Amino acid sequence: MMSIEPEKAQYCVDIAATSVVSQYAKEHGLSTTDALRIIMGTKTYDLLQNPESRLCFESAASILDMIRAEEQGDWDEWLKV
Repeated sequence: MMSIEPEKAQYCVDIAATSVVSQYAKEHGLSTTDALRIIMGTKTYDLLQNPESRLCFESAASILDMIRAEEQGDWDEWLKV
């Protein structure tokens, strides 16, 4: 697996998280601050913060699917995404 420089990896994580929070806020009629608070409490967010998971390379839609599955407690679906 190709490795990426830590600064670039963190940039990837930051961009993905920003996009996910923005879309989540829009979908739920929340402020970005409130959306971030909710998302930061998820296992998906924890995984996203780890550049080695490479989740930041997935689309915001895929990451949101994971968050939705997690919110519903559907861990089988969460693992599929």
